[in-house]
Amino acid sequence: MANLGELKTQIASVKDIGKITGAMELVATAKLKRISKRVGDIHAYMDEIYNVFDYIVSHSEDSIYLKKPDTQINKTLWVVITSNLGLCGGYNANIIKAIKGRIGSNDEVVAIGNKAISYCNSNKLNIRRAITDVDVNYTSDNANFLASDLLSWYSQREIDAINVVYTKFINNVTFEPHIINLFPIIKVEETNETHEDILLEPDAETVLATGVALYLNTIIFGTILESQLSEQASRRTAMEAATKNGKELSESLSIAYNRKRQENITQEISEIVGGANAQSDN
Repeated sequence: MANLGELKTQIASVKDIGKITGAMELVATAKLKRISKRVGDIHAYMDEIYNVFDYIVSHSEDSIYLKKPDTQINKTLWVVITSNLGLCGGYNANIIKAIKGRIGSNDEVVAIGNKAISYCNSNKLNIRRAITDVDVNYTSDNANFLASDLLSWYSQREIDAINVVYTKFINNVTFEPHIINLFPIIKVEETNETHEDILLEPDAETVLATGVALYLNTIIFGTILESQLSEQASRRTAMEAATKNGKELSESLSIAYNRKRQENITQEISEIVGGANAQSDN
C-alpha cells in the first residue's frame, strides 16, 4: 500500500486533472450551445434545398451527375470529417471504424481534421487535400471553396465518385457515423407526385447542372456543422464523465489516506504506550 506522501501526491494530481476536465466541460458546453443554434437555424433551409433537388433529379434523364447502369467506379474521393483535438469520447474512433477497409488503394481522401490526417498517414492512404481550420465558426463561404473544388474534380473526370463521411447528430448523447454517396447521384423515381405545380425551365437537366453547386455547398456546410455539433456534445459528455470519475477517485484516495494516517497514529500511540509500560516495569 502507498505511503502517506504518495497518497497525498495522487490526491493532488487527481484534483488538478479534475479542474482541467471541468474547465474543458464548460468550454465544450458553451461551444455546443453556440453551434446548436446555428444548426437549428439552417435545418429548415437545408431540408428545402434537399426536397427541391430531389425533385429536379427525379425529373432528369441524362446528366453527368446521375448514375448510369454502365457507370464504372475506378477512383472514389472520400471526404472524411473528424476533429483536430482528442478527448471527445468515441467521436473520432467511430468515424475511423466506418471507413476502415473501405477506402481502396486507388481512392483519395479529403482529410478534414488532424485525426483524419493521422489515420490516412498511418495507413498510407492518398490525401488529396488536408484541412485543419474547421471549427464552430465554420461558414458557408468556407464550404463553398471546398464544394467548388469537389465539383470541378468530378466534372473534369479526375474522380468517379464522391462520398462524405461525417457524424450525424441524434441528440446530446447519441451521434452516429454516416456515409453520404454524393456523386454520382442515384435517381429514385417518385411514387407520389407532390410537386405538380413546379415548372422547370428550360429543362430538368439544365436546372440540375446549374443548381448542383448550391446543392453541393449545402451538403458540405451541413455535414461539417453537424459534425462540429456532435464533436462538442461528445467532448462535453466525455469531460463530464471524467470529472465525475475524478471526484470519485479523489474521495476513494482520501479515504485510503485517512485510514493510513489513522493506522500510523494508532501505531505511534501503541509504541508510546508500550515504551511507557516498559519504563514503569523497570
